[in-house]
Amino acid sequence: MAAIDQRTQHSWRARVRIPGFAQKTRTFDTEAEAREWAARIERELRAGRDTIPNVRAEPTLDEALERYEREITGEKKGHEQERRRIRQWRRRELAKLKLSALTSQHFIAFRNERLKAGLKRSTVRLDLSLISHLYTIARKDWGMPYLTNPIADVRQPKADKWRNRRLSAEESERFEQALLTCYNRVIPIIVRFAVETAARKGELLRLLWRNVDLQRRTVLLRDTKNGEDRTVPLTERAVELLKQLPREKEDEPVFPTTSDAITAAWRRIRSRAKITNFRFHDLRHEATSRLFERGLTVMEVQRITGHKTLAMLLRYTQMNVDHIVDRLDETESGPNPPGRSRRARSTPEPARTLDPKNRAAAKTNVIVFPGRR
Repeated sequence: MAAIDQRTQHSWRARVRIPGFAQKTRTFDTEAEAREWAARIERELRAGRDTIPNVRAEPTLDEALERYEREITGEKKGHEQERRRIRQWRRRELAKLKLSALTSQHFIAFRNERLKAGLKRSTVRLDLSLISHLYTIARKDWGMPYLTNPIADVRQPKADKWRNRRLSAEESERFEQALLTCYNRVIPIIVRFAVETAARKGELLRLLWRNVDLQRRTVLLRDTKNGEDRTVPLTERAVELLKQLPREKEDEPVFPTTSDAITAAWRRIRSRAKITNFRFHDLRHEATSRLFERGLTVMEVQRITGHKTLAMLLRYTQMNVDHIVDRLDETESGPNPPGRSRRARSTPEPARTLDPKNRAAAKTNVIVFPGRR
């Protein structure tokens, strides 16, 4: 049965006790809210009697996560990252508790601990989101309608600021030189191809030769993050990059490598180039920004990148300020002569050349992040 207690002038505590189930408690600002919640929880607990008559049969968080990974995680695009997140959860002391024994206070303490340890707010949000969805699945699909989602009462950390990481001209030079030292010849090609197409790493790794049309200069990206296929037009440089790879069987991947191999190579490249805070996914930011700097419209860029909303597209766009100023000059005084800016540079950029030993590959091994003009 339910009990309502007034703790302070503006604080009411509702308690629901049903034999065979853990006590449910929550605090509200008004008595009406407390009574409404208590009545709903009591109905749900009594409805769940036939499903789980004995609370001892209820799984622990560890057992529920194991089942969640087996039944749910494999269907998600980011299943690799989520499996790592599940392994981390299962190592925690909280994983030993029954689902109904976990309260919002457990997860508030978890949130504070993770934030204090310096983890990004987005990481903590994803950790909590996983547990929240687990409770939803347990209630709807696993016959535990009596459960209350404890994450509902946990204040989520604010979202992280948008990333705006683009390499400077000097960093671009160092990055290119480090890229040329890769012993895996696929890595430099997939990095450059990512910059040309704004494709995600997973989309590139799933790309098969049968979905590449060099005559039309397009590739068809299957099973993208938003669940839809996407046809991406190719630049001449992207076509030249693909021609460097062997095309033997149509059902084979275009880039014969793995996500782990790319991650390991990426760390080595950054270390050699002495570059920090730069991720493979930042190539998608770079590519999107370049598309706008080339003069493509919002609709054209959205068609290439696959972003569903303008707000999300803007998150991936960090146009160079010098480029925008030049465009403003053009709108005021007409177009500039090709390759020339109306605005004088205070410090001219030095000429960019490749190392002599790499000149033979100059057509495709161009600077990945050329200085912005």
